[in-house]
Amino acid sequence: MKKMMLKLSFFTLLLTLVFAACKKDKKETEQENITTVVVHLTATDGSLDQEFEWNDADGPGGNAPDIQTIALAAGKTYTCHLHVYDRSQSPAEDITEEIEAESAAHLFVFSVSTANLQIADADTDDNGKPFRLETTWTSGAASSGSVNIVLKHEPDKSAADPNATGETDFDVTFPVTIQ
Repeated sequence: MKKMMLKLSFFTLLLTLVFAACKKDKKETEQENITTVVVHLTATDGSLDQEFEWNDADGPGGNAPDIQTIALAAGKTYTCHLHVYDRSQSPAEDITEEIEAESAAHLFVFSVSTANLQIADADTDDNGKPFRLETTWTSGAASSGSVNIVLKHEPDKSAADPNATGETDFDVTFPVTIQ
């Protein structure tokens, strides 16, 4: 009888451990529905103050997004501020403030392809690490190409390449012309 009780106790303990290991992590954060990314550019000489939108009204997998071409003058410097929205609901939700409030857990990543454009950091998170909600854009000679903007969630900002870490909240590409 003692052996049977011992086996039953061992089996109960084993089942408890198995079920405890299978519990879902409750720390997961809910992914925001991002339908619109707005690039707000202001020339430092006052010659441009304009917004350019990437808008995917029906979300991923449906119709192709509407994307405005970013048009810049050659040889100018611009300040850039990003805005992020969920316009699938009414009223639209501005997600920018939430991302900014969680700046240590987010990183905007920019990649320029073939356009003569340099993008530099203009802000940091609460820990002094890159955040890039605000950047400085400097255009060179006339050219065309694209700017890819990725929002990383929980990147390792101390890594050798923090841009390659974390999960992607959004990944959008704007065509760019420099005239």
